[in-house]
Amino acid sequence: MAFPLPIDPDFRKTCVEFWLDDIDDRLKLGDHASAELSWKEANGIYLSLPAGFGDMALEDRIYAQRVKLDNLTHVTNENNF
Repeated sequence: MAFPLPIDPDFRKTCVEFWLDDIDDRLKLGDHASAELSWKEANGIYLSLPAGFGDMALEDRIYAQRVKLDNLTHVTNENNF
């Protein structure tokens, strides 16, 4: 992000949700590299949350998106052999 995010944890969680949604949008366009960048932004913002403000549902979604990206990379690499 080009600007500093407010410290408000709820705002940061909302930003994480937007980045996670962006991953699906990028994948629909076939832009795997940008989807990876979106995941990194989402994960980085989530990890910057203050202690005690975690969200298990959001963590599960971050993990699910990572698995989706990893599976796409694995399938793509297998098809190259």
